[in-house]
Amino acid sequence: MPVRPYDQEQQFLLPPAVNEWIDKDHPARFFSEMVERLDISGFQEIKTEGRPRFDTRMMLKVVLWGYANGVRASRKLDERLMADVVYMWLAGLEKPDFRTICLFRKSNLEKMNHLFGEVILLARTLGLIKLGIIAVDGTKVRANVSVESFKSVKDWEKELQKARELAKKILSEAEEADLADDRKYGENSRGDELPEGLKDAKERIKKIEELIKQRKEDKSSQEQKISSTEPESKFMHHKNGSMPAYNGEVAVTKDQIIVHSDVTTEPVDTNQLTPALDSIKETCGKKPKRILADAGYNSGKNCRELEDRKIDGYIPASSEENIGKDMKRDTGLYTKDEFKYDEQKNCYVCPAGEELTVQSRRHLKTKYSDKWITVYGSEGKCLSCQQRQKCIKENNKAGRTITRGEFEAERLRMQQKLKTEKGRKLYRKRKGMVEPVIGQIKVVGNFIRFMLRGLIGAKIEWKWATIAHNLLKITRKMVKGEVKMLVIPS
Repeated sequence: MPVRPYDQEQQFLLPPAVNEWIDKDHPARFFSEMVERLDISGFQEIKTEGRPRFDTRMMLKVVLWGYANGVRASRKLDERLMADVVYMWLAGLEKPDFRTICLFRKSNLEKMNHLFGEVILLARTLGLIKLGIIAVDGTKVRANVSVESFKSVKDWEKELQKARELAKKILSEAEEADLADDRKYGENSRGDELPEGLKDAKERIKKIEELIKQRKEDKSSQEQKISSTEPESKFMHHKNGSMPAYNGEVAVTKDQIIVHSDVTTEPVDTNQLTPALDSIKETCGKKPKRILADAGYNSGKNCRELEDRKIDGYIPASSEENIGKDMKRDTGLYTKDEFKYDEQKNCYVCPAGEELTVQSRRHLKTKYSDKWITVYGSEGKCLSCQQRQKCIKENNKAGRTITRGEFEAERLRMQQKLKTEKGRKLYRKRKGMVEPVIGQIKVVGNFIRFMLRGLIGAKIEWKWATIAHNLLKITRKMVKGEVKMLVIPS
């Protein structure tokens, strides 16, 4: 069978056009055209010493295409620019090295927020931003730090003592050496140089002192360990245990376009709903009609917030997470739902017909919540009640108590919505809207760990990932012919 000849040193009679390197309908063409349409005025420019700067749009195309396709590391992008024809085409054969790419990726947060808004504006122009239903969710992403670098405040105080002793030892040894030199060479030498090692020791002392001060000022995390290399990250629970991480937040449309993205150091999502609503209003120009969120966002305060903003929310309590169904604990005792609240008398009526009146009011403050509750009790009536076995445990001598939060009415209204067929049907949409988006970012985008350190670094990198996701989502719709750009270069 004949074999087709090939020659790796074959030369072209005419120089090939770079624009012919990829197919006319290649997704990268649509991706590139969208970046061309973005307003990037004021975006931080990266200058190269002794040479003209690289074009900002070219750098955006390379970095965003990398994030969209799971190539995030600057060295990997450097390699692609040398060997991958799509990256070479996007860069117009320019070859910024990994240092330039790394520096560009650290562009300040304000510019990244502006770029995110520009992509949303583009999506709105194409008719892809529909705020009828928005789903929000958070995901834990590992911080760029090792577990071994984390120590408790007590351990860091021990490290501080060691560092001070080391500095004292270095200084003492230096003084002895100076005296020996004076005896040998006289007293006219300068002697004002810092002893070798003392500067490093002093810097370590300063760093540890700042770590201890920071953690003691942050009352919500005094018990947690802290890392000297990534002090803002925190240990967060994950399905495989716990890890040093940040919490990445997203809000998505029915078309899986991300309309809000942020990163927080809080491992729970309760306090992230209000910032998401504010962000959506600012970015999209109007509020969403409906919000879907899992039990992590459920709080009386959030229920009140949604009602005040006239947004139809569907957020189950943890006991109702299974698509709005009431998952009561099987204790054999009457649940709180079986006690009827009398708003006029401000009391609860138990199944036996007795009133539970106000006993006390308590202020409950935890790491991530601050609320008041009212405690209602029976004042000893339970002990002689014929239904006590169905209401309280055998060793309970005080009687049944019921607690009511300051936003109890709002929570109950939310609970009732989720018990309706309409509520259950709407809530079921949440999983199919937002969870695939997070999966695409973490699996397809290879976003399993932050590369930049610090909260600001994490916020910047999360913006890169969510901007890239949106551009890729729009690109796919263009390739399928679902939306059309006015002009696509051939």
